[in-house]
Amino acid sequence: MNGIVHMSDHEKYVASNKEAWNEAAPRHAAHNQAQLRERFAQAGYNCLADEVISMLERVNVTGKSVVQVACNNGKDLLSLKNMGAGRCLGIDQAEAFLEQARELAGIAGHGDEVSFTAADVYALPADLKGRFDILMTTIGVLGWMPDLDGFFSAVSDLIVPGGHWVMEEMHPVLMMYEPDDNGGPSGLVHSYFQTEPFVETSGLDYFGYEQYDSRPHYSFTHKMSDIMNAGIKVGLELEHMDEVGRNISNFCADLEHAEARPPMGLYMLWRKK
Repeated sequence: MNGIVHMSDHEKYVASNKEAWNEAAPRHAAHNQAQLRERFAQAGYNCLADEVISMLERVNVTGKSVVQVACNNGKDLLSLKNMGAGRCLGIDQAEAFLEQARELAGIAGHGDEVSFTAADVYALPADLKGRFDILMTTIGVLGWMPDLDGFFSAVSDLIVPGGHWVMEEMHPVLMMYEPDDNGGPSGLVHSYFQTEPFVETSGLDYFGYEQYDSRPHYSFTHKMSDIMNAGIKVGLELEHMDEVGRNISNFCADLEHAEARPPMGLYMLWRKK
C-alpha cells in the first residue's frame, strides 16, 4: 500500500460538478443578476411557476420553516419567503452561487430570516435533520445525482414527520432528446433506460449558450419508476403530481411547439409519514 486514497466514481462526479458549477456562476450572473436585483427590490416578487405556487399554497407555507436543496442563486427560495414562510435555509455546494443568493437576500430585506450554507447533499450536517416543515427542489436537481436513493434518503431526513417536499423537475422523458447543433428541431437520441452518465466539458451556460472549456460535469438519467421507488423507500407519500408539455428548463425548448410534444416538466408533492 502506498497511502494513496483513490476517489470513487461517486466522489469524482460530485467534486467535478461542484467545480463546473462554480465556473458557471459568473457567467449566469452576467445574464441575470442585475435583473434579479431590480426584481427582488420590489416587495413580494415571486418567480416560481404556477404549479409550484399551487403546491405551496396547498401546504400553507405561512410561518413554516423551509429548506431548499441545490438552491443555486436563491431566487426560488426568496420567492417562497415572499409568500410568507418563516425561517429559510438554502443549501448548495457551489459557493459562488451562494454569494449571489446572499446579495439578493439582502436586497429583498430577508438577510436575517434567509440563510445559505455550502454543503455536499450526500453529507449534510447532522444538526439539520428533522428541522424543516417544507423541502423544495426546483428544475434540474435530480439529473445531477449519481445516487438517487441516497439523495432521497439524505433530503427526506431534513423534513419533520407530516412535512412536505415540493419538487419541480425536468421530465425524465425529456432526457431522451438532444438539441440540433445546426438549429434544426431537437430529436430523440438517447435510450430512456440509459445508465451511463453524460459527460460534458462545454460549460453550463444555459442562458447565453456560451461554449467554453469547463471542468467535466456529469449528469444522469432516472426513470419515472426510479423516482417513485426512491420516494417509497424513504416513507414518502405522493399527494399530487402533474406533467406539463411546456419549456421549463431551456433544454430542447423548441419541443413545446412540436406536433408530437413530449412531457417536459414534472411537478410532485410528497408528504413524509
